[in-house]
Amino acid sequence: MKTKTLSAAIAAVAFGTAAFCGSGQAAESFDAPLSSPLGITLIDVIGPSDLFLWRSLGGPEGQLLYTFDADSAGKSTCVADCAREFPPAIAAANATAFGEWSLVTRDDGKRQWAYRGKPLYYSSAPPPAPARGGPPQENANEKDANQALMDPGSKMYAPKPGWRRAAYDANILTPPDIAVRSLPTANGYGLVVPKTGMTMYVFPTPPKDPSMWTPVYAPTLAASIGDFTITMREDGKRQWAYKGRALFTYRKDYTPGDVDGLLAQKDAQAALVYRHFVPASLKIENMLFHGPIMTTSKGLSVYTQTRYRTFYGGRETRNGFWYTYADAKAVGTRACIDECTKTWKPVLAPKNAQASGFWEIVKRPDGTQQWAYKGAALYTYAGDKQPGDDNGNNRHDVVFGDVEGKKDLSLTGGDRRGASGSGFYWRLVAFFN
Repeated sequence: MKTKTLSAAIAAVAFGTAAFCGSGQAAESFDAPLSSPLGITLIDVIGPSDLFLWRSLGGPEGQLLYTFDADSAGKSTCVADCAREFPPAIAAANATAFGEWSLVTRDDGKRQWAYRGKPLYYSSAPPPAPARGGPPQENANEKDANQALMDPGSKMYAPKPGWRRAAYDANILTPPDIAVRSLPTANGYGLVVPKTGMTMYVFPTPPKDPSMWTPVYAPTLAASIGDFTITMREDGKRQWAYKGRALFTYRKDYTPGDVDGLLAQKDAQAALVYRHFVPASLKIENMLFHGPIMTTSKGLSVYTQTRYRTFYGGRETRNGFWYTYADAKAVGTRACIDECTKTWKPVLAPKNAQASGFWEIVKRPDGTQQWAYKGAALYTYAGDKQPGDDNGNNRHDVVFGDVEGKKDLSLTGGDRRGASGSGFYWRLVAFFN
């Protein structure tokens, strides 16, 4: 069934476009810093049974970044031969520090990115490959191994003693009754209720329908902490505020990660502590009867291509379909060339585009650049004619053989665990983690 877009007035704020926009700039009313600067990306680290473990820092093409134990805060000690083995993550000439991101001036005068005071480096050696297998076991040795998987500083991730994988940590100083969680459909990390995962919101003005919004109350003995202060309500109760804005939850959000409150009031904004970059040609939009989807700036639905994998459960439920970063990178752009691009149009990136956050730029065989989200190259479907069309969703490209020598059959044999597969699977971009 085709879907129709919401009215222009609602669509403009449907998923926090008042709080972030395609250019990556925040609205003046409530600012949240970018999760990473231009040129630095975020990479999901996946463990046994496809379990999300943590988030790594990477370069423009997903090259892994590391920190050096010998470095002190704000100072790089890796020079000469060390710097040849571990090249520093050099920042652009016009780069500026912000939030947790700082710039370290090296001995040669170049500036290097540092995260939370630790300078960042690439490794000239291939990254170690942690052992993968089935579900975690219960014996003591396996428990130690499982714990190591969760630790970015574990030696299993280290290319060399004294080095450790650079991990992204979105946590900030919060009161005990407020937590920070990834909110993919709000395009950032936001404040939530720890026990329920319900999203918190802020407004430039009081809620227009107070019956639909629940204040985030502060305990009697609570005190201000960091960017969190306490305001007194007219009824005499204490309410938490973040960066001077009172916090609320929306009564029609039913599951963790819901952001339906953004549709309930025009100026409602998810209380983001960090926001992710979005290319100017793309956006996250809410479609009536459909929920959040990624579209082009003109409203056309955007799709990803993955190799077919055996899957049990509802693909249309939240987190019901997802792909690992490694699997998406394995497919890349190789599976859709020549005739395929007449049906599936690559979402091209301009020559001066820069990667950031979950967004990378991949090179196509014809030399053009294409946007990729969480490792997966993005496309539009030729059969979609107007905003809201999703005629390309849940389509299969079945591959039986390579008669014309134009199919890369190494990609069609199922997922990395060896499950049987028939070819490629196309779907609207999935938001997860």
